[in-house]
Amino acid sequence: MALEVLSFVKAAWIKPLWKLLAQLTGERKKELDRLRDDFVDPETLRGLCLYIEPFLQDRNPADTRQDDLLTAARQSAFERINEFFQGGLPLEKDGRHQMFILSDAGMGKTSLLLMIKLMHLTSFWPKGHTCALFKLGDDTLQQVKALPNKGETVLLLDALDEDPQAWKRIRDRLLELLRASEDFRRVLISSRTQFFPEMEPDRYGRPEIKVLAGYHCPVLYLSPFTDTQVQEFIVRKLPLRWHHWLLLRAGRIRQERAKADCLLKHMQDLRMRPMLLQHIDKLLAKDCKQDWNAYTVYEALVEEWLDREVRKLREQHQGRRVPERADLFRACLRVAERMQRQGTRVIAEEELEQLISADANIAWLEKFELGGRSLLNRNSERAFRFSHYTIQEFLLAWGIVHKQLAGQEPLRATDQLVRFVDLAAGITNHTKQLNFIGFDPIRYVQRYGITYPWLEPSDGCPILPEIMILPGGRFRMGDIQGKGGAVHEVELDSFAIGRYPVTFAEYDLFCEAVGRAKPKDEGWGRAQRPVINVSWEDAAAYCQWLSQITGRVYRLPREAEWEYACRAGSETAWCFGDDEARLGEYAWYKKNSGGTTHAVGEKKANAWGLHDMHGNVWEWCADWYDADYYAVSPKNNPEGPESGSARVIRGGSWCYSQMSGRAANRNGEALGNRSNVLGFRVALSLQAK
Repeated sequence: MALEVLSFVKAAWIKPLWKLLAQLTGERKKELDRLRDDFVDPETLRGLCLYIEPFLQDRNPADTRQDDLLTAARQSAFERINEFFQGGLPLEKDGRHQMFILSDAGMGKTSLLLMIKLMHLTSFWPKGHTCALFKLGDDTLQQVKALPNKGETVLLLDALDEDPQAWKRIRDRLLELLRASEDFRRVLISSRTQFFPEMEPDRYGRPEIKVLAGYHCPVLYLSPFTDTQVQEFIVRKLPLRWHHWLLLRAGRIRQERAKADCLLKHMQDLRMRPMLLQHIDKLLAKDCKQDWNAYTVYEALVEEWLDREVRKLREQHQGRRVPERADLFRACLRVAERMQRQGTRVIAEEELEQLISADANIAWLEKFELGGRSLLNRNSERAFRFSHYTIQEFLLAWGIVHKQLAGQEPLRATDQLVRFVDLAAGITNHTKQLNFIGFDPIRYVQRYGITYPWLEPSDGCPILPEIMILPGGRFRMGDIQGKGGAVHEVELDSFAIGRYPVTFAEYDLFCEAVGRAKPKDEGWGRAQRPVINVSWEDAAAYCQWLSQITGRVYRLPREAEWEYACRAGSETAWCFGDDEARLGEYAWYKKNSGGTTHAVGEKKANAWGLHDMHGNVWEWCADWYDADYYAVSPKNNPEGPESGSARVIRGGSWCYSQMSGRAANRNGEALGNRSNVLGFRVALSLQAK
């Protein structure tokens, strides 16, 4: 006899769900009120008729190394969840009934769990099965332990990345949660992808959590919305019905749809985030032709919301002075800052009173029209919370960029907060305002596909070379302009490389520390000029010393890494293009050097923030030199020939022509040679945490 296939979630249930929620009474009504307190108000789903069922997939959609997106096994979320919920408790408690759902911020993790819970709450679920939904926090283990009838209960745990108990102890927290929930029928736990531990493939190629040996928890990722889903959402958000024609409003709605399409086009991949789509109407007043990124989108969103609140306050309080948008912006910032410093998503009424005593404008937040369209809500205990954690993070980023934070203690760096700051003003200008303990820059680079400055100092060395972490990727290596050197495709893992060539100031410290003779500077000066008169062996010894005092693997860059870093995404003769007339903006070479080296960083950087990749000094690479190596070079992470008589040098120098500084130009030099044209920059091997 075939087992009965049970249905726990269905897209067809979404439409009648809202009416049933309004009819809840007794204990179920109390449960709904608790959800409003602990989570975003279900009414913000706009009657739930706007909810678009997402897709789930078995690979990280942000993985830029993924060759074939079709192999991600994408499946409708409700279909996949119904499959997971089938059957009883497994015989072995090895994590197979405890699933993780991961995604970026604003992709709908909480909404998905909330939708599952609401379908249970409105009695759509099979009889005899129950569901519990909690926001992860300090008291989660006690809440889970107190639940009855665990064997027939589906447990939903939201926002691992916001759980203070997981900060800086993610593995221990995961083990606590898995052990506490092992007796439940099924468990779903959500988290931001960037916060989650590193994954590795199991024997079938499916992702598995590296730090949880012995557990085989399934891991799925929320897929970004497709263009079809985005358009479906816009049609629902801006419906065109028969009565709009009678009321002569059809033309205006069609114009709004057209402007929404324009806006979404310029938002690029941000348009795939359900959280931002939910507020698209707030952005329609903005110029759709501006350059959008995550920071400017959130800035426009918050500004439109506060402008609307200012208009309402003026209507309601005529004759009184009503604060301007800027005043309310800072008031919201004070609330966000208090929440962040306390590691919470809410601020109690008595705490709000303390803030009001310091800034009277905060009192006006209590007069806001709170509810479905507001970015600020209140629970039944009168505690404030922002409608989404990214709103809180954006406000903090705005405060950092505009130097408006009240406290002096650095804020805990989250991936989204760092991204906001970086997009707005560059993260290197604001590192002192963030606490990077627990932040993983390598995973950040791999996720966003961008460069990132290495910010981790070492007490063992007062001057460390400034490092840029580069995202792994593919590029065409060789002389694309056809002047020699076979063009071939290379694929590299993420790595880090010096922002500048190593300077005399940095190298002299090494010499003093190990009792080594300092190289000559030719009378040109030391300090921030690139070190010269160093052999390949001298450069390798410096890297070995750095490795010893920092505990990290410093080395010389491989030749492929050097060219990848130099090109910075370009395929032209130089990093900036093919126009030789512009070379003087980026390089010290024969025509403009005046016969000496110059301090590093005086010329423009390439697109990845690296200076002096062209000219100033030739730079030693790790590889042996072979003029014919490209013909046999492997595609992935080539390390050069196994042996040779010379090492690769790249980049040209102060006394060489413009052609020597081309991105593809390569040369070889005996590894023991020293001269006033030879220097180097360091590289750093990386492993994501």
